[in-house]
Amino acid sequence: MKFVVKKVVKTLLVLVVSSITIYLIFTISAFYTWCSKNQISMFFHSDELLSYLDRQKIQELGDTIGNFAQLMEDSKNDDYSLAKIYDPLGYSVWSYLQMGIGEALTKYITISIFSGNAIAVAYIVITSKKMKPILKLAIGYFGVILIIPPIYMYTWTYRFWGIVETYKSMPKYFYIGYTAIFVLMYMINYRMGIRMTKQLNETLKKDK
Repeated sequence: MKFVVKKVVKTLLVLVVSSITIYLIFTISAFYTWCSKNQISMFFHSDELLSYLDRQKIQELGDTIGNFAQLMEDSKNDDYSLAKIYDPLGYSVWSYLQMGIGEALTKYITISIFSGNAIAVAYIVITSKKMKPILKLAIGYFGVILIIPPIYMYTWTYRFWGIVETYKSMPKYFYIGYTAIFVLMYMINYRMGIRMTKQLNETLKKDK
């Protein structure tokens, strides 16, 4: 019973840690990309940043926000116009920031959860002492690779796609990252198994 509880706790820990780690890696990357796109830097002071600004990108940013603000201004006479409640320019800036930051924070939630679950399944399979290596590879690697993409795509579109579209649309970093993590986990577990076997043999020799 204790073994089962420990196994469940360890699996949950692997699930939570891997999901959070993957989410943070991709979200920080997405946020950094968004900041770079909008000429925002966390490493330079305002005066230093001026020499690095891209005029064209600043112009595009101004046009995007300015056009939205103008549309709000033009809709002031409408019955349910937000321009009657909020300043058009201020609301346009807020909307742009909210949309960009919100997308960066939510874009990778689903894939992180699915990746975390995939790693947790791999952990259960790889650390199982009853499974043969070929069965671990079939279930822990190929099984997960085959099952996760259709479920992931369904959560985005609420329908199942064809085989080619499903596996082609799945982010490539899922296949690359999962392969690397699976191989690493397998190697670590294999070395730990060899070490435990040696220790057991040494203990048996001493008992004799």
